[in-house]
Amino acid sequence: MLKRTRANTWKIIGVYTSSLIGAGFASGQELTQFFASFGAWGIAGLAAAGVLFALTGWAVFDICLAERITDGGSLLKHVMGERLGIVIEVSAVFFMCVLYATMMAGTGASLKQYAGLPFSIGVAVGSALTFAALLFDLRGLVAVNARIAPFLVAGGLIIGFLSFISQTRPAFAGGNQLQWLFAAFTYAAYNSVTSISMLPSMSVMLENRKEAKRAGLLSGGVITLLGLCMIYPLYLNYADIQHTEIPLLNISRQFGQVFQFIYMLILLGAIFTTAVSNGFAIIQWLNKRLGLKPIYAKLVLAIGGMLCAHIGFSMFVSRVYPIFGMVGLIEIASVLAYWLKSHKGAVYRAEKNKRDK
Repeated sequence: MLKRTRANTWKIIGVYTSSLIGAGFASGQELTQFFASFGAWGIAGLAAAGVLFALTGWAVFDICLAERITDGGSLLKHVMGERLGIVIEVSAVFFMCVLYATMMAGTGASLKQYAGLPFSIGVAVGSALTFAALLFDLRGLVAVNARIAPFLVAGGLIIGFLSFISQTRPAFAGGNQLQWLFAAFTYAAYNSVTSISMLPSMSVMLENRKEAKRAGLLSGGVITLLGLCMIYPLYLNYADIQHTEIPLLNISRQFGQVFQFIYMLILLGAIFTTAVSNGFAIIQWLNKRLGLKPIYAKLVLAIGGMLCAHIGFSMFVSRVYPIFGMVGLIEIASVLAYWLKSHKGAVYRAEKNKRDK
């Protein structure tokens, strides 16, 4: 039983981490815009975002276990109330649709930049693979993320290590703006929109609140470590990559064609896992709230994602993502406030019971 519990915990960590390591993260586009552009202060920003991810994951799992919640909509209504919960829930679903389209756009941009394939062909390939994985529902989500996550982490560590040993210029060439903290909160906020909607479904795999704590904190630690490794080469090459669609793919060319091909596969894996995570949450919502049969929801998602992907990858990351940061901040604040209040109450009741005995 203990081995099974730990295995489930690591599967959840894989799913949570993979949902955060999407096209924007693995391509270096998000890390460049939200952290590398602030120079050395970007490191502090990345650490702050990692802490928020860890606490949010722990809080979501803890609340869902204690209150027997298994879907994101119920969680939001529970911590925010019925009316605000519905508003934020609908906003979150809309953002997840945008994020899904962004992943499709990321597939098209990556294959175009690496292999010269037409953008539309790349989008169609991404849509077909995601649709196939979503046919297996929760089993497909867990299988895809748990198997691909280790390769995503390994790829980030390797590119950071190679950049370190081949360093030929000073790092931290960016500025020292005070906006780094705002950027960190914005980044953590809009990325948490998906996880807060998706993680309640995963809480059924946890045995107790101790496992909930471990899953949340380790996920935050993994994403922070990976981000630190991947941001280093962006600092070193900031002047050359700040205006490119896929910065880390450009940087990977320095280490030879073999490594560039490997990193291309890792990037596509990151896109795939995030697309599946978002797609799963969207389909659940369409089924439970609108009564749309899963197979029809999957078809609507696949077709809609292909059409919207043509807005463009970097346009999504730079213009659309931050708009939804406010939704994510409201979600994070509500979840953490409810969790801290209920946790404090639980501690008080435990101490009172001890005194009464």
